[in-house]
Amino acid sequence: MPKYKISDISKGMKVYKEQLSEIFDTWIILYRPKDSDMQEDGIIGFIGTEPNAESDALYSKDNIITPVYNDSIEQEEDIFYEE
Repeated sequence: MPKYKISDISKGMKVYKEQLSEIFDTWIILYRPKDSDMQEDGIIGFIGTEPNAESDALYSKDNIITPVYNDSIEQEEDIFYEE
């Protein structure tokens, strides 16, 4: 399963959450209609630095929402430097 960069993704793409694990400091909101039988975790409905009215509009009783945010600071904490 390919891992995406921010330049690879766009609204409307069907993706698995794991494919977004190398995109940092960006909110990606996935939605999936409750009655859907799609295999993927969701459809990209929002890409941005902060949630806003556009992302809020995805929240409805008919959608399952999966917010994705990978913080680059958490990644840096796992890096060790030898002196």
